[in-house]
This record gives sequence, C-alpha cells and structure tokens, in this order.
Amino acid sequence: MTEPVNYDVSILGGQAEQRLLSSFFVLYKTCRIIDLSNATFRRQLTTFMDHLAAVPNYGDITIKAVHDRYFVNERLVRFDDHGQSGASGVVAEWRRLGVGGVTLDIRVSPDEVASFLQFMATEKPSSVNIETLSAQLTAHGIPYIKLLSMKEAGAEDPTVSEEARRRFRLMARKTFVRAISVVQDIVASATNDKELNTARTKRVVHTLIDHIAQDESSLLELAAIKDYDDYTYAHSTNVCVYALTMGVRLGLDRPRLSQLGFGALFHDIGKVKLPADLIRKPDAFDENDWIQMQRHPMLGVKTILYNLKFDPHTARAARGAFEHHINRDFTGYPVLRHQRRPTNLFSQIIAIVDTFDALTSGRVYIKKQMTPDEVIRKMRYQMTVKFDPFLLKIFNDVIGVYPAGSLVLLTTDEIALVLTNNEHDFARPYVKIVGNRSGLLTDPLWVDLAGADNLERRIVRLIDPSRYGLDIKDFILTD
Repeated sequence: MTEPVNYDVSILGGQAEQRLLSSFFVLYKTCRIIDLSNATFRRQLTTFMDHLAAVPNYGDITIKAVHDRYFVNERLVRFDDHGQSGASGVVAEWRRLGVGGVTLDIRVSPDEVASFLQFMATEKPSSVNIETLSAQLTAHGIPYIKLLSMKEAGAEDPTVSEEARRRFRLMARKTFVRAISVVQDIVASATNDKELNTARTKRVVHTLIDHIAQDESSLLELAAIKDYDDYTYAHSTNVCVYALTMGVRLGLDRPRLSQLGFGALFHDIGKVKLPADLIRKPDAFDENDWIQMQRHPMLGVKTILYNLKFDPHTARAARGAFEHHINRDFTGYPVLRHQRRPTNLFSQIIAIVDTFDALTSGRVYIKKQMTPDEVIRKMRYQMTVKFDPFLLKIFNDVIGVYPAGSLVLLTTDEIALVLTNNEHDFARPYVKIVGNRSGLLTDPLWVDLAGADNLERRIVRLIDPSRYGLDIKDFILTD
C-alpha cells in the first residue's frame, strides 16, 4: 500500500479560533473610536481575554495574516474579514507598517493588551516601521506582546511563495493519485461484495482536507483535467475535492469535513451494480437506459450499508448516495412518494459539484463537453429548481471567473494556465504563461496578474485547448 505523503501543513481552526480572531479585530477597531475606560471597550476586552484563554496553546498565541488568509497558531481560520470585525482594514494598515502578525504570551494581562492597542492606534505608516515599532513596544513596558514582520509571518518574499506553489502542486498530484487509487479499490471491492477499506479512505480524505486548507487551487486545477484513462474513478475524486473545498469555505469543522469527503467519494458507488456497457455507452441514453441509470442512488445505499460498518461516516455516505439527484423542489430521482423533507446539506453540496463535473467532462449524462463558465451559467440560470442558491454562489466563488486549470488568452497575445484565483479580484489570477506568438515556451513564466508590474497583462477570454491542438494535461502535470 502506498504510504501517506507527509508534509507540514496547517489544519483548520475551529470555533475557538474564529471567536478569538473576531474579538481581536473588533477590539482593535473599538479602541480607535472610544476611550479605553469606556464600559463597551472593557466588556469587549474581557470577551477577548476569555477567547484567548479558550484557544489551545503552548505558551503563546500567534495571530497572523498571510496572503489574505488568517491563521491562529498556524491553524487556518475562515471568517469574514470585511464584516463587523473590520479585519481587512487592520491588516491593510499592518502591511504598510511591515507587520505580518502578533504573538501574545498567555501571561499577558488585560491592561497590557489595552496598552498595546492604544500604542498601535497612534502609529502612522509614513513615520514608523516594524523595527522601530518593536523597539517602542519594549520601551513602553509591554513584554508579553511581540510584533511579527511580514517575513516572519510568511507573508513576504515572492520567490518563496513561488517555490511553495510548486511544492504544493507536486504534493497535490501525489495526493490526487492516491485518492483515485482508493476509489479504484472501493469500486473493485464493491463489485465483488467485499468489505470496503474505510480506514484507508478516511486517511486519504484527511490528507485532502489538509491540502485544501493550505492550498486549494493546486487540487482544483487537477480536477480540471477531464481525460484521465478511466474517468469513472477521477470523477469521484473530483467531486470529493470540489465538495471539500466548499466545506472549507463554509467553515465546517474537521469531523464534518471528513464525513463530507467520505460521502463524496461514495456518492456514485451504486453504479458498480449497473451494466458496464451502460456506464461506458458512447451514445446518448434512450428511455430504457435512463430507467436503469436512475436506479444507482438506491443501489448505492444498499451497497454502502451492506459493505461498510455502520458509523456516522457510513450514515452520511448512504444519505448522500440516495439524495444527490433529488432536486430542491423534490423533482429528480429517486421519486419520493411519501413525506418529504429537505435534503441534507452534504447531499446538496454533492449535487452541485457532481453536476458541474459531469457537464464539464462530457461524460455519461451529457455527451458534449461544456466549458466551466458555460456550466456555471447553466446551473445558475437554467437549473434554478435544482440547487440551493446560496450554496451555488459559494461554489461559483470557488470556481471563480477563470477556474484553476483553465487556459486563457492575455492582452499581450500570451497563453496562460490559471493556477490560483485572486479572492479580491477574480479577473487577475495567478497564472503560468505557457506560450506566446512564437509558440509554446520551453520555460513557462509564473506571473501574478494582480502585481503592479503586470498591469498591462489582462485576460481577454478563456481558450478551448482542443481548438488549438493543445492538451491541458501537458501544462498542469509539468512545470
């Protein structure tokens, strides 16, 4: 059996970290507008100290922002930095000062926190930098709070960032291949009614969670490849990657992410009980084919319950397999003849990502492959009865205007592969330029379109690789 890939990644922070971040930035903002003796400020300070004590720590707690992502003790925390907390404004100010984060010793007192915030409120970016700030903190007698430079926080040095992107993409490939291998084993065991290896399945799901928490785009671009040797296995892996990315965006905790990913890998397991000729049929389905195909949700439930030991993961997987083709208005299949209740959140997520991957691949249901932007428009405006609009918006944000793994034409007549979406400007992602007017480049150029030195480069449109005789795998799987 292939050994797990070991690498140092952040894991998702939970509610304790979310509450700490929110209270920290609210307190930071409040001290700018009211006196520190004010009852509101003192109440918020008490709340912050309570949240500080509730976070697991090893002597100190670090809060930092790295490339628009927020971390507490190296745990990635998802929260709205443009909401009530005002975090985005604080971090923008930090960057002008050269600050990447702050470390608080657990021995810090409420009065020292108040003094620190008051001190930071008086500093102006034009007259001070991280070095002088740190010296002044010591002079003010605030020993238990330390400012981190952007380099210390990992928010600086684009060369390191580029190396990290390359490393994450290599790790993503290994993890993705392992996941496909797990699906192959699941299908083989289910076909022969053998017990399924749930332990290995859960391990690969947790590896995917860790990777998405650190760098979701490197897996999303792999999901953009649709011409794997056997797409049946890759499809379940793609659905798992998309579903977990949505789950992370929704702020699900690790146990629920584990159950969501597990269910996503098993969502189509019922198809192993259908004739292989039907699954691989190259032509459009006739009426009898559809009748057969619509049996796979119920067959999936039976297969899961028969071959897996019953636990919360199994229960979630069974429900996901049963519900992922039931629409929001209860159309779809299986047909529900008795009391109806809304489908499970996990089932709704799987329904969205399953449809997207099927339509963009041109497999099984729709034989004509569609571009990601065409599919998103179709799902948003022609399938309004099928999906929850909020969840569909979250998925739209995951995919972006130019999905990871897409080829685009730039205003400079260069062809580029989209690597990472820019959350603050979807029109300017991080790309790898692979060709120009003279042909394909021997050494691709990695470019941040949002960077000040690349403002002349803008995306004109998406490119259909097949129209130019290109294979997107050649650009995604090689650096």
